[in-house]
Amino acid sequence: MQERGYLLADLLDHVFEPSRKFPYDWRWRGFFAQKATVQRIFSHWTTSKYNKTTRTFVYDWAIHIVNKEAGKESRRITQSKILSKVDKPVNEEFFLSYDLAGLTERLRDLAPVAFGVFDAFSTTSRQLWEMSAKWFRKKRIMIGSAALSLLKGASQKNSFPQAVHSTYLLATGSQRQHFSVLSSLGITMGYTSVISQGSKTDAVNSGEPNQPSASNGDTAAPAHQPLITEVDANSDATQKKPKKRTQGTLLQLSLACLRTVKRLAATHLFSTGYDNVNFMIRIAEQILGRSSKCTTLECTSEGSLVPDAQENGTCGTIFPLHEAELKHMLTEDLNKRILDAPPLSIYQLQLTKDEAELLLQQMIHAILRIIIHFGGEGFKRWETDLEASVPTSLDTIEVHKTPVHPLPAMEIEENSITGNVEVMEAINKELGIDEEDPEYVKYMRIIAGDQLTIARQRSILNVRLGHEHGAQSWKNIVLMPGLFHAKIADCHGLLETHFGKPNAGTRSPGGLAFQNTCLNRLPILLSSLPSFRVCRDLIMVSLNARVLHCLLLVSGKKSLEDYTVSVNSWSTLKAHATQIYQQFADADHVQELRELRVPEEHRREAARKADKDANIPSGHVKAGNMVFENAVLFLRDALLTREFSDVIKRSDSGRVIIILKLWVFAYRRNGRTKYAHEMLHVLHNLINVWTDELRRIVTQNWLLNPTGKANAFVEIDLVQEHLNFWIKKIYKADGDMHSWDWLAMVSPCVDILRRLAARINADLGARH
Repeated sequence: MQERGYLLADLLDHVFEPSRKFPYDWRWRGFFAQKATVQRIFSHWTTSKYNKTTRTFVYDWAIHIVNKEAGKESRRITQSKILSKVDKPVNEEFFLSYDLAGLTERLRDLAPVAFGVFDAFSTTSRQLWEMSAKWFRKKRIMIGSAALSLLKGASQKNSFPQAVHSTYLLATGSQRQHFSVLSSLGITMGYTSVISQGSKTDAVNSGEPNQPSASNGDTAAPAHQPLITEVDANSDATQKKPKKRTQGTLLQLSLACLRTVKRLAATHLFSTGYDNVNFMIRIAEQILGRSSKCTTLECTSEGSLVPDAQENGTCGTIFPLHEAELKHMLTEDLNKRILDAPPLSIYQLQLTKDEAELLLQQMIHAILRIIIHFGGEGFKRWETDLEASVPTSLDTIEVHKTPVHPLPAMEIEENSITGNVEVMEAINKELGIDEEDPEYVKYMRIIAGDQLTIARQRSILNVRLGHEHGAQSWKNIVLMPGLFHAKIADCHGLLETHFGKPNAGTRSPGGLAFQNTCLNRLPILLSSLPSFRVCRDLIMVSLNARVLHCLLLVSGKKSLEDYTVSVNSWSTLKAHATQIYQQFADADHVQELRELRVPEEHRREAARKADKDANIPSGHVKAGNMVFENAVLFLRDALLTREFSDVIKRSDSGRVIIILKLWVFAYRRNGRTKYAHEMLHVLHNLINVWTDELRRIVTQNWLLNPTGKANAFVEIDLVQEHLNFWIKKIYKADGDMHSWDWLAMVSPCVDILRRLAARINADLGARH
């Protein structure tokens, strides 16, 4: 070869030229099939024994091949459209289906070369040996996140992950600067890409002031604007076509949620709940002459300036009905039952024999729950027996997930009858419901809310029935109570009844005021009660302590540790719980003790009437035991409060109704007459008015389960309160964006934003 002037390169080029054919397969059998030899040859070229020029040449060639393949993989991913935002409908599934780990694995399948380089670049040999499977998965997600940022740089079409990340920032209350920083890193989109309202803010030039419009009159131009005389006003030099801004992801999501709401409303199988929402529009600095620019609809067109003011409006939500059929929601059937329904009698408020037996089981089980959950680790061994012995009724709601569909916030105050009418009209408009459609009146419409909302709705019904026709008569409206506010009323009434005198000191050890002092909590004034949670915590702490103390009394043990050591039988523990209820929560025993004072009280009263100047002893009659009596009554009332909270979580509507029958009298006694009146309406409907099918629909849907987990049901009005909280505290805008228009856009997305934040936090965040 050397004599004939051929080089080794010429020989190899001749052999490996793909177009040439040979009798023997030199390429595969003679070369590439010998993998170890070929790898050795390639390795020789990159060792330090070869000169730098050779190594550089080989490196450049290998890098070129890798770059070429990586470019192909990048284009392949872009063409697959798995990262494309514009090719996906922006709706609830757009955000909730996002899975960074799954998306990373799909990218690895489409780009093995690029990810091979990423893995080598980010992983050491030591990590390969020491890294756990959990950290290995975390590293793969980190590499996938970096690849997503690079793919966004390769093509603006690959913006699906960035759109989700941007919405996550909005869902967690991030500031605008966070969007700018992370957008520069390729992790998110810009802030305006999320909140842009598209055509609502049309005719926006690219970062430049709007050009003035031509005037046909003789009005002179402003002093700061020179007249255009020599240049045609329509020329490209003086006017630019306005750049049309596309809708942001938030607005697209909001519109998608509203489309879902309208589809649900078309089925007629939904309930509606709404409540007032209040917030303050504040100015930046409280100084003389400084006021905030009004951004509400009440402002004049000139943009009048107003000081801080409270804004009042209404937020609503609709929920699909669980286990409901249209044939059971005919308004005609309801009207027939209303005409034939008898009045509610006092005897119907009394518990039946079966209800009384179930209530006894409920109270004993409530005592067992307190003992096992708060007695210490020694009682945990009975948790299985506790779960197996839960009393149940026939009206238990099976575990399911309740979809939540918030409606746009409305600048309508619902604190009046007129306001409630306007709210219902606005809701019907958002749902696309035509009140003139015969189908609207044909089926019942279930409305839920707190006591005040239901009372106003009932006032509208009373005014319109018999005077209006069709939809205006509201004859198809069915009112469903919100049990959370009923629980609040019971809690506050119980606190006022059993609080005692704050200045009694140690003379009233059974009073909650004394126990509040012992716990070093902030003082409580009955004239201005704290939040519901504070009141409930004080009651529950006192109840738990009393039940555990009573356990020691009935068992004769000195401590809970002694009890867990000496008692090993579930039946013994249950017997002790029964003794606690019979001895320390029996209202009949209290009545017996009180009757011991009756003769002396009557004698004193008769003597006082006979002779007003007679020396009649004052003070309490020393008979019975008033401290013990009050303690027994507190234990009875607090157990009902505890039981109501627990049966709500367990979604047992039958047990809820039993407690509501007892609370009717409790509300009347502690001054909550409006709630007593409302509970009478509820019980009258459940017992005498509603059909069996409608009764089941209501009792299957006044408790909701947004999570779909067991023991996670909540009241329908509490769900609305939670949504209102997120709207007011998290998604309320600041500055010029603080308006009802903004709230109307963001409020339908609240549930999706919360679920998106929870999903990403669970996948990538810390475990709190």
